[in-house]
Amino acid sequence: MAKKLKEEPLINEDGYDPEEELPSKLEHFDIYNRWARKNKIPVKSPDESFYPKMKVRFQRFQQPENVLKCYIRNKQIEWKGQLRPGGTYDLPVPVIKWLNSISEPIYAEVKVNDGGETITETRQVGERARFSCQPLELMAM
Repeated sequence: MAKKLKEEPLINEDGYDPEEELPSKLEHFDIYNRWARKNKIPVKSPDESFYPKMKVRFQRFQQPENVLKCYIRNKQIEWKGQLRPGGTYDLPVPVIKWLNSISEPIYAEVKVNDGGETITETRQVGERARFSCQPLELMAM
């Protein structure tokens, strides 16, 4: 027989009630989205106004003359924009982390000892970054 999970109350300590108001702080989005999933309502992601911004210089390593059009929508942020390589932008911190995390794998043939005999296998040996956001200064909120 399966145990029932104890449901957490949807109202937090500062009195936020997802049925009455939209999220106004980052902490409210988890509560609101839990309530929205339960009531089959679309979830919400915070926009860039909830995060500190950083002035960065954007660089693209492949096709450095092309503009990057990106749309990010995940649990942390919903953001849409165009970035020109070499340009300076005021970007929210989650967007910078996302851009810097995108990389492509580097594969190479590696010799491996397999029970006494040496065989050659193709394995991932590293990663190559696709974009770079070089921080210039932290902007106030």
